[in-house]
Amino acid sequence: MGPRRYGVVLGLAWTLAVVGAFSWSCLRDREATSHAARVSARAQFTKDVIYRRWNAGHGGVYVPVTDSNPPNPFLKQVDEREVTTPSGRVLTLVNPAYMTRQVHELGMAAEGVRGHITSLKPIRPANAPDVWERQALERFNVGEKEFSSIETVGREEHLRLMRPLRTEKGCLKCHAQQGYREGDVRGGISVSIPMEPYVAIGQRNRVVLGVGHCLLWLFGLVGIGLTGASLQRHERERDRAEVERDQTIEALQDALAQIKTLRGIVPICSQCKRIRDDEGYWEQLDIYVREHVEAEFTHGICPDCVKELYPDEANRILAAMDDEASEEDVQPGSG
Repeated sequence: MGPRRYGVVLGLAWTLAVVGAFSWSCLRDREATSHAARVSARAQFTKDVIYRRWNAGHGGVYVPVTDSNPPNPFLKQVDEREVTTPSGRVLTLVNPAYMTRQVHELGMAAEGVRGHITSLKPIRPANAPDVWERQALERFNVGEKEFSSIETVGREEHLRLMRPLRTEKGCLKCHAQQGYREGDVRGGISVSIPMEPYVAIGQRNRVVLGVGHCLLWLFGLVGIGLTGASLQRHERERDRAEVERDQTIEALQDALAQIKTLRGIVPICSQCKRIRDDEGYWEQLDIYVREHVEAEFTHGICPDCVKELYPDEANRILAAMDDEASEEDVQPGSG
């Protein structure tokens, strides 16, 4: 695989890795958003339980009768449901359930947080559970301690959470007649938290995550590109070195093919100067040398042989030989 293709494959792998990491981060962010809303709902439930416990511990509290706080019609059987102060002010008893309902109404008006105290055997009909709450209450009866999910309430998504309410000693004043005993699950409080603020925070977080992953992706691609360019440069240098090596080897092979040498002891006749070959035949010196060194001979005669063979004509022949040699040494265009 070449550096270019290798870089493309690595770039695609890096892109998939960054997309996968971003998707995983978004999934975790959505889970964190739901978890944050769930924590808020649990805090709301805990607050409701604490102030209800305070109210029940005092046997209820008296507050002035007003249009928004009329006497509780479901406490008619309770003695001193209303009392009058020495100044003539009429006070009515507010039990934990009545107080919880009023607090939930304030929470709904102020922050859109819905709360509902409910039971499978409600004293107040308006406290009857809806379908979701009934499902939660039935699960509480078999031991579950919390029920939650994201649901559409009205036109908006809410995190709905419900936990059971167990009968405490102070609750028996109103609920003993229903057959409840201390420790029994007698209902629950459901809390609905609007998801819109948490979703908005999650969207901002995902924008930041997206920008961060894009920068990470770009830096990674730059690194891959630089690495690919370096690999291509090294590959070109390697190819060039291989070509030069092959050329050198070829040149050496050509040179070796053109060179023949004579090695070892060559038998030569001391008289006629013929040479004995490997097969035992005696050959002329010029023929033997030509066959072994790929050189061609041109024949002439040396001065000593001229004097020996042609003593009468030696001076004239030698002078002619000198003139011929001088003409060969002086070539046209030289000088």
